Amino acid sequence: MFNSLFLNILLVIGVSGDRLLHLQTLFRHGDRAPLGPYKTDPYQADSWPVAWGELTDDGMNQHFEQGMKIQEKYMFENNFLPQTYKAADIYVRSTDVDRTLMSAVSHLASLYSDSQGTHPNSPQWPTKWSPIPVHTISHDADSLLNADFECIRMDELEAEQVAHGDFIAYMVAQLPFLENVSNHSGESITSFKGLRDFFDSIHIEKVHNMTLPSWITNSIYNQAQTIVDTCEDFVFGSAGFNKPENTELLKLKGGMLLKEMISNMDTAVGNNGTGTKLHVYSAHDTTVAAFLRVLGAKEGVLGLDQPDFAATLTVELWAGSDGTNYVKMWYADNAPTNFRDVTHSIGNCGGTDKCPLDTFKTRSQPYIPDDIVKDCDKL
Repeated sequence: MFNSLFLNILLVIGVSGDRLLHLQTLFRHGDRAPLGPYKTDPYQADSWPVAWGELTDDGMNQHFEQGMKIQEKYMFENNFLPQTYKAADIYVRSTDVDRTLMSAVSHLASLYSDSQGTHPNSPQWPTKWSPIPVHTISHDADSLLNADFECIRMDELEAEQVAHGDFIAYMVAQLPFLENVSNHSGESITSFKGLRDFFDSIHIEKVHNMTLPSWITNSIYNQAQTIVDTCEDFVFGSAGFNKPENTELLKLKGGMLLKEMISNMDTAVGNNGTGTKLHVYSAHDTTVAAFLRVLGAKEGVLGLDQPDFAATLTVELWAGSDGTNYVKMWYADNAPTNFRDVTHSIGNCGGTDKCPLDTFKTRSQPYIPDDIVKDCDKL
């Protein structure tokens, strides 16, 4: 066990004199209530301790735990992040949604729990809590973190995906199942997105150990999950159903975040790591998945699965002792799991544990929007 721990520490600090220049983290919000009930759902609003779509106590704690992991890895193990908060060290961006804003606050509460001199000593003040600014913009206009922001061209491209012949044939084959679910749920479920909304509700109810109606057997539950997982990546731009990836759609959904992360890395190279040390992005499963897709890493990291509650991705920029810069990427599937190295999953980057920054930028270029406003208006 000691040898394994020692090896992990060496991998973090860099045995060859390499130096961590910059860190970026992207995560999904924590556990939440469903976005709403289906018509015959036995669990209506009064069954939940919070309003529809809001972060639960479990969700807050999940991100408190994820913040502790970041603290352990980047403050205590390699001393990259100072333990005491300074505004110049960190920039936090969230979508303008309660659950992502609250997740960010929960995450930061543990990350800076050892910060000194950055909060009142009043006995009424929450223990060890330093308020950290979290920035946001209007959700509908948020092309950086909302993968479903208002974009005419994106809607058109998604419509093209679901109109693809092989996809239509697949959905037609699911019609008896969809009709059965519709009859029992009281909803008219005829599309992937309709089934996804229904499955979201029953999945979260199952996570919360609520007894599902008797008609939702394990077979029904598993089939709904399989259909949703089979369709989701394709509908949002990935290759599938005998159709190549829709690079334009992938670019619109995840390209702005990729563009900003590369810009942040270029800035860190330019100032030799003396500027902002950490950029934090608090968002949604659709955001994390869209970012993994533009990296060509979604299948390698998650397969057909979608990001779990509090799933956290870290993107590290390193200065190599040989004068080159490279990127490493780590992923924690949820609060109970440890970070795993997923650098090798980045597409067209050699499949190793180091992705040279120049290669990372070159492979990313097809997914970088030039002008997102013009790109969205293009018909």
